[in-house]
Amino acid sequence: MRLFILLLFLPFGLQNVAAQQATLQSEMSQAANHFLQTLTPGERQKALLDFHDPTRTEWSNEPVNMHPRKGLRLDEMTDVQKKALHRLLQTTLSEQGYLKAINVIRLDEWLKEHKDRDLIDEVVGQGLYWITIFGRPDISHRWGWRFEGHHLSLNITVSPEGIDATPFFLGAHPGVIPEGPLAGTENLFEETRLGWRLLESLTDAQRKKAIISSRIPQGAIVINTGKEPEAKTLTGIPVASLNAEQQRLVWQIINCYVQNLTPPLAKHYTDLIREKAWQDLHFVWMGATQEGKPAYYRIQSASGFIIEYCTRGLDIAHIHTLWHWLPGDFGVKTAE
Repeated sequence: MRLFILLLFLPFGLQNVAAQQATLQSEMSQAANHFLQTLTPGERQKALLDFHDPTRTEWSNEPVNMHPRKGLRLDEMTDVQKKALHRLLQTTLSEQGYLKAINVIRLDEWLKEHKDRDLIDEVVGQGLYWITIFGRPDISHRWGWRFEGHHLSLNITVSPEGIDATPFFLGAHPGVIPEGPLAGTENLFEETRLGWRLLESLTDAQRKKAIISSRIPQGAIVINTGKEPEAKTLTGIPVASLNAEQQRLVWQIINCYVQNLTPPLAKHYTDLIREKAWQDLHFVWMGATQEGKPAYYRIQSASGFIIEYCTRGLDIAHIHTLWHWLPGDFGVKTAE
């Protein structure tokens, strides 16, 4: 009887996941088309590019003076257009992820207001984020979109087969606002604290395997494109060798990143990780071993699932995070 009940409900569960994905694809296409309808012909020409435009796979978290962008800039939009853009963001991001992304933009405005204006006014600020749509949004064929600026890069590809939402970059500078009405406001604090908790849980023998350098990587994030040697080399300690509590912490860290996506997408990636990544997942640490100092960690599988966290240089208030599912970055697997 138990087997019969399982078989009865399993197909329904699978169909339910597929139905949620189909609904999400439809909602995303509708939201993107609604946004495009709010634009003038000139604005639409800026925002809408061909799906095969080479810039579609050229993501960056750098400010605009270091990485010029195509698309329509946030400070060029009317309130109606901004509301339509936010609706598109909400089709992809969970409330957790949406608030993190909005906080990235708010922190960039804080930087603009509190740093040397002669040096920084032209390169950061809440208006300097771009939306670009690649291909005409339609559930019957491939299209995609990017929302990007300093410390933020969301890369979404939609096809009849599903939705790909990597690479996914979030940063924070300052990680904690030091003064003023928002003093103490912190972004990406779970990513930071859970990483330290996992390190602190390791025994001396486990640390010898996990810690591969006393210095953080010079360029902060190591694996940007997936073509780097580190993307194909597993180092550190196998997660399978950790105890149950330590493995639970690994899952908590994973959820900090994956659950920034709306529930159907988060479940899609969680299922992929369980099925294709968990068996050979490794945890790597570089940098200091005392909390509050510069540090880097990576969670990585040979399957192409990669999470990276790093303080930028010696500034612990400057944080970069990135995660990939390399087989699906920019919908590459779908587009082949």
